[in-house]
Amino acid sequence: MAITTSGSNFDVQGLVSQLMSLEQAPLTSSKKRVSSYNEQLSSLGKLKSELSSFQSAMRSLISGSALSVNKADSSDSNALKGVADSSAAPGSYTVNVTKLAAAQTIALGGGNITSASAKLGNSAGTLTFTIGGTEKAAIDISADASLDSIRAAINAKGYDVTASVVNSGTDGYKLVLSAKNAGSDGEFTISAAAGAPPDDSLEFLSYGMSGVDDTGKLSTPPSNAELTINGVAVTASSNKLTEALTGIELNLYKTGTTVLTVARDNDAVIKNVQAFVDGYNKIKSQVDSMYKQASTGGAVTDASGKAIGTATRLDGSVRMMMQTLSSELGTGVSGVSLDSGFGYLSQVGISIQKDGSLKLDAEAFKKALDKDAGAVQNLFSNSSNTGFADRLNAKVNQMLSPDGMLQVRSDNLNQQIRYEQQKQDQVQTRLDQMQKRLLLQFSKLDSSMAAMNNQSSYLAAMLR
Repeated sequence: MAITTSGSNFDVQGLVSQLMSLEQAPLTSSKKRVSSYNEQLSSLGKLKSELSSFQSAMRSLISGSALSVNKADSSDSNALKGVADSSAAPGSYTVNVTKLAAAQTIALGGGNITSASAKLGNSAGTLTFTIGGTEKAAIDISADASLDSIRAAINAKGYDVTASVVNSGTDGYKLVLSAKNAGSDGEFTISAAAGAPPDDSLEFLSYGMSGVDDTGKLSTPPSNAELTINGVAVTASSNKLTEALTGIELNLYKTGTTVLTVARDNDAVIKNVQAFVDGYNKIKSQVDSMYKQASTGGAVTDASGKAIGTATRLDGSVRMMMQTLSSELGTGVSGVSLDSGFGYLSQVGISIQKDGSLKLDAEAFKKALDKDAGAVQNLFSNSSNTGFADRLNAKVNQMLSPDGMLQVRSDNLNQQIRYEQQKQDQVQTRLDQMQKRLLLQFSKLDSSMAAMNNQSSYLAAMLR
C-alpha cells in the first residue's frame, strides 16, 4: 500500500519501511534456519548416495563376481574370439574349426519378372513356412500381389526368415529368402497354395515340398559348424557356441586352428576392488566436508577454493555412522589363522592411511590372489558373514533403512522446515497487517499535519 504525503514534510513511506525492517528480524532468522536445514538435508542426501554406491561395490565382492573375473585371449582373433565368465576353468583350449555354420538362402522367381512392384496376376493364395521343423501360421497373399508386397508380408510376420527382392539382371527379379539362424536350426521349407484355378501364380514360391522342382532355387544350403576342442569333436548349428565349454562363449569366424587361453583378468579384478576402496573414501570425504561445515562460521570451500555450501551443524548420527564403519575396518575376520590365511585388509594390500582413508596396492593384491584366491574371497565374504564386505554391507543396510539414523535425521529436518515455514506464514501475515495499519495511521497523521500547516499559513497571512 503506497502513501504519498499531503503537503507536510512527513516521510510516511520511509518511516513505515524503517519500522517494518525492525519487525522483519524474526522472519529473517527463520529463513536462515530453513536455509541451514536445507543445507544439512543436501549433505545427508549426498552421504546417502555415496553409501549406496559403496554398497554396490560390496555386493559384487559378496557374490564373488568382483574377484572371479576371467578373460579369454585368442591366438588369432580374426578366426576365433572367446568370452569367459566366472565359472570358466582357466587353461588353454586348442580349437580346430573345419567348417563354419551357414544359413540357408534361396532365390525364387517365376519366369522373367521385370519389376519388384509388377503385379504377378492371379496370385491369390497362401504361403506357409516350416522353420526348424515348426510350421508357422500361413501368410495370406492378395490377387494383385507383387514381389514387393510378398516381401513386406513375410517380413511383417517376424519369422526367423528375412525376405528381400534382388534384380538378378539376366533372369529378372527374384524373391530372396534368408534364414536368420544358421545350420539345421534355421532350415526352412515353403508351401505355396494357390486359390481356385487358374490362380497358380504362387507355385514358383514353393520350396522343399514333395513334387516340387527345386532346381536352381537353393543359393546357400544350411550347414552346421564342425570343430574339435582339445581333440573332442563338436557340432553346432551356430557360429556362436555357448554350451561347448562351461562358462566360455566361442565365436567362430573362419576355419583353422586357434589356441584360446583363459585366465583371471587381474585388471578387471583390481578395478572392482578399487571401487570398494573409492566407495569408502568418498563416504569419508563427504563426512569430512560436513565436519568442516560444522566447524566454520561461513562459506565452505573445496580444495580449489570453490564454494560448496554454508556452515551447518554436524549431528551425532553422522559422527556415529563414520565411527561404526571405521571400527569395522579395524576388526579382523574371526577364525582365520594369520599364518595361513588372510584376516586383515592390510594383508592383501589395502591399508588404512593416517587420515583414515583406504589405499590399494594393486601389485600386493595380485600377489595375494596368486597365493590363495579363496582366502582373499573369504576375507571379503564367507558363509559365516564375517568378511569385511559382509559386515560393512550389513551396517550400511541399517544406515539406509527407513528407520535408520540418516532417514530419521532427514525426517526431523523436514519436520523442522515445515514448522519454520508455517511460522513464517504466520509472521508474514502479521507483518502485512501491521504495515497496512501503520500506513493508514501515518497517512492520517500526515493529512492532519498538512491541515495544520495550511491553518498556520493562513493565520500568519492575516496577522501581517
